Amino acid sequence: MKGRNAKTIRTYQLITILEGAPHGLTAAQILSRLQERGFEINKKTVYRDIEGLKTMGVHLIEKGKDDDNGVRWAIEKNTKIGHYLILSAKELMALYFAKGALSPLKDTPFYKDLNSTFEKIEQQVPNDGREFLEEISSELHFEAGPKWGLGLDPDILDTVRSACTERHQLMINYSSINSQTTRDRVVGPKFMYFAQASLYLVAEEMESGITKTFSLPRVNRAEMLDTPYDGEETDPDQYFGKSFGVYSSNVSEKVVLEFKPPVAAFIKERQWHDSQVVSEKGSGVIEVQFEIGVTPELVQWVLSYGSSVEVIEPASLVDSIISEAEKTIHVYKKK
Repeated sequence: MKGRNAKTIRTYQLITILEGAPHGLTAAQILSRLQERGFEINKKTVYRDIEGLKTMGVHLIEKGKDDDNGVRWAIEKNTKIGHYLILSAKELMALYFAKGALSPLKDTPFYKDLNSTFEKIEQQVPNDGREFLEEISSELHFEAGPKWGLGLDPDILDTVRSACTERHQLMINYSSINSQTTRDRVVGPKFMYFAQASLYLVAEEMESGITKTFSLPRVNRAEMLDTPYDGEETDPDQYFGKSFGVYSSNVSEKVVLEFKPPVAAFIKERQWHDSQVVSEKGSGVIEVQFEIGVTPELVQWVLSYGSSVEVIEPASLVDSIISEAEKTIHVYKKK
């Protein structure tokens, strides 16, 4: 195995191989197992990787020698970071990779605290070990994706977060896109939800008794009231279980889509929803079924694939796609 991320994958595989051999393996045996997994390396590379794991803080034990006088290496399950934090070798690697995955949070009020946490852990890893981790983690990069909305007031976030923790009602001044209004609302906070590079508050609107999703950047003011909120707790997985994104839906129905090449391969490689079922139709065409609500996000997602996707059912989704497509055509026909 060569090319992008080869060292990262090889290091992870080396840890896996050693974890599965409690009595230890020689460099020759490790080399053989790595080569079986498609890595085109030599014994010198194995020794270099073993030294890299050592500098990373992974505890490798010499188990003596075999008949060929080769040292047998074994790995301890956990790596002690400082006096109190104990991580496995894979957890330590994952920690470094997580820094990249959290890059969309860079402009959030949380990021400073997250970065401080990582720095405290990294300070407990020897310098050589940090260099080795940085070297292998530099092979794996994460798409930046949408950036966090910069319009979120840290004071509002703190107020909402406190209300969720203390279970007290909130008075929010909210600008609604759907109703095109800005007004005060009293809500009972359920939980905050991070999605699509933005933060949302799921809360019961006390006036209507309906649980809704509020975009925090559209909250202009927030005040925690003295009134406790004693509404039922809401499970995020259940609340968004019938939804395709952050638009909640109380009703789910069978949605069947047919994707053509080359988009079909891209769709097939990903899990878009827990209810997803994919079947081959031949000639590279796939059929994807969901049990979800027909929400604006689903309509926009289908439209994003243009003529490479066809809605088989339901009819309501077909009508929504046609309506949005006609509006788009009308915009360009005016020019």
